[in-house]
This record gives sequence, C-alpha cells and structure tokens, in this order.
Amino acid sequence: MNDIQAMRNINHNLFDVPASANALEEYDSDVAELVREAAAHLFTARRDNDGAALNEAYNLTLIAASDLMTGAGGSVYVRTHIMVTTRLVELEAALLAAEAKTAGE
Repeated sequence: MNDIQAMRNINHNLFDVPASANALEEYDSDVAELVREAAAHLFTARRDNDGAALNEAYNLTLIAASDLMTGAGGSVYVRTHIMVTTRLVELEAALLAAEAKTAGE
C-alpha cells in the first residue's frame, strides 16, 4: 500500500504518461466521443440557459457511463462509472469555456 504522504498530490504523474495523453480516448474512443458531445451540450446549456441542451448532456452522460460499464463488466459498482463520466463531462465543458474565453480576448 502507498504511503498516504506520497499520495497527497493526485495529479502527480506516476507512470510517465504525457500530460497531453487522453486515456479515455485510448480505452474507448466511442465513449470519449460521447463525453465530448455531452460536454458541448453542457457548455451550450450553461451559456444559453438552454434546458434542452442540458437534458441532452445528461442523456449522453448516462449512455457514456453505461458503455463504460459494459466494457468493464457487470461486477463494477454502477455509481462509480456515472460519477467518473459526469466529472469528465464537467472537465471537458470547463475546457470549452476556457477556450471560448481565450478566443474572445
């Protein structure tokens, strides 16, 4: 087991994977595409206060999580996949927002 002090920085690169690597894309490119689509809808929903876009982001998130669970097998706890997928969508949407802000400056 790892020493808790060594685990404090969860962003620490443990396996020499470049920061530009996209593990989800390598693991399941179809799910990665769903996450990108959901993030785009989430970004639109937040920008335009669009309920339909928010609903589409939600639906795509559930589909992506379901696809990840199918690939992982049925013994994996359901909530974990939904939480991870939701977080990925949030991060992608934040990146879209940052890119839009940078482009607007």
